[in-house]
Amino acid sequence: MKDFFKQLAGKIKTLKEKFLKVDIYKNRKVFYIVPLFIVLIMLICGMCYQFTDSQQYFANIGIDFQGGTILTIEFKDANANSEKYDENLAIIKNVVKDVLKEENIEVSRDQKSGESTIIVQYVNFKSAGADDAKSMNRANLEIKDRLRTMSDNGEISTIISINDTTIGNTSSKNLLKTAAIAVAVALACMLVYIIIRFDLHSALATIVALLHDLIIMMSLSVIFYVEIGDSIVAALITIVAYSINNTIVVFDKIRSNVKPYKQNKTKYDVNEIVNKSIFSTMTRTVYTTFTTLIVMIILVAIGVASIRTFGLPIIFGLIAGFYSSVFIAAPLWADFKTIGGKISQSYKNRKYKKNHAK
Repeated sequence: MKDFFKQLAGKIKTLKEKFLKVDIYKNRKVFYIVPLFIVLIMLICGMCYQFTDSQQYFANIGIDFQGGTILTIEFKDANANSEKYDENLAIIKNVVKDVLKEENIEVSRDQKSGESTIIVQYVNFKSAGADDAKSMNRANLEIKDRLRTMSDNGEISTIISINDTTIGNTSSKNLLKTAAIAVAVALACMLVYIIIRFDLHSALATIVALLHDLIIMMSLSVIFYVEIGDSIVAALITIVAYSINNTIVVFDKIRSNVKPYKQNKTKYDVNEIVNKSIFSTMTRTVYTTFTTLIVMIILVAIGVASIRTFGLPIIFGLIAGFYSSVFIAAPLWADFKTIGGKISQSYKNRKYKKNHAK
């Protein structure tokens, strides 16, 4: 065992030495392209889901955003780990499928709650008219009546209580609108803060990096068919708050590395500044991301369905945040700095020519 860990440590050290030799700024265009490939894969997967999924959605949209029913059934003497519990769940799914078969609707999520409660979710009828609302209420009533009858006949465990909660998609649209406003305000505040603390180029690079994190998080959620519900809003805001930390650390290091050149009024090589700043903060970035990932992976592995729908996007966002902090933010700063310098120089040249023309 000692030899195994010794060999592993040696391999990790070798990989680290090879990585430290990579010129991140020089290969920045390659790193810029990688997220585009992920988005392309997301578009392909989304089109496949749209044509194969019974609900014909681009992604796995939960009932929070398309409207649905939450059916909660509490049983008597049906332990969550017993075979009878699984039998009850299978029967519930069959009843829902049978009642809603004309609309091609099935249980979209099931969840154990406590010792003897089963929670199932399924979408409402597709259109949002009053007639469909009445039809959905009748369908839910029929499902409950069937389950009660089966309970009385001994086909399933004795039901203590059965309740349904219907969710409309109007509140979800308002939630999305509010979340979009919250994210936009947060990004605007961050832009102002970073301009004051660093410079405009750092602020622009940070905003692009954060948008990258959100887009990649959503893209991976679509690719892996993670249910997108109200928890995705919390995940988006969490990633915006978390990802900014690693990026700020890199820019703080860039500022400290550039400071001596500014004091001496000498030019500096942005390639060297970028690579030096990234590698000097690499250990901190890896440790903070890795430790958080461990916690989230454990939560996803042992948590219930509602935890997984929140935890998986967070994991995707953490990975995207690490990637943007290391491979995108600092190189973008250098590119914006170079472009800004060229624009400034061009303006000075035009002003010089204009003055001398007089």
